[in-house]
Amino acid sequence: MDWLQAVLVRIRRHANSEITFAGGGNMWIVYLIVGVFIVAVIGALWADKTQKEAQQTALARLDDFTPVVSYTGKFGECGIALDVTRNKFAILNPLAGAETKVFSFSDLIAVEVCKNGSSLQKTNRGSQVVGAALGAALLGPAGLLLGGLTGSKRNIEKIDKLSLKVYTNDLVNPVYEVVFHNMSGSKPDSLIVKSAMAELDAWHGRFKTILHGNAAA
Repeated sequence: MDWLQAVLVRIRRHANSEITFAGGGNMWIVYLIVGVFIVAVIGALWADKTQKEAQQTALARLDDFTPVVSYTGKFGECGIALDVTRNKFAILNPLAGAETKVFSFSDLIAVEVCKNGSSLQKTNRGSQVVGAALGAALLGPAGLLLGGLTGSKRNIEKIDKLSLKVYTNDLVNPVYEVVFHNMSGSKPDSLIVKSAMAELDAWHGRFKTILHGNAAA
């Protein structure tokens, strides 16, 4: 029910701002704006649903690839899937009918966790974690993101976007970004962000395991 909470959060935030603007009067303007906003959000959710179905269809058509775990992309971004039996991963293109890229685990160069477009943590094949102190790195991306919530002060940066960048040895398109959250002004301790962070953590862990396995091989 993440989509429902997302709608309610956006409506409440938008309605509060419009009520202040209207000075308590002309409530029909508020209802009109909120109604238009609801239609826009539902349209975005429908687009996500259509994208998910297209990516699942493309994934099912792949030869020599049986996904064990997959994440269908949202927000018009890439999805991703793993075939651990064949040591392959697939990048699901957000465009319907576009090519789905399949890579061997050995094609993976690095993986990077990003918040609001900035790097939180990057792991390269055969190297240590880059961009985080050792103590923070041991906590994982969720620890880096939520570590500032301890104590009485919770003045922490709002979360607009959470994503995982996957670096490959493809010379034409080497970098793919998988977006797990894309909503401006979200609180780090909100259910939406926590759910996205849990999904991001899981995929980050999987790709770190691939990188470390290749390094050890």
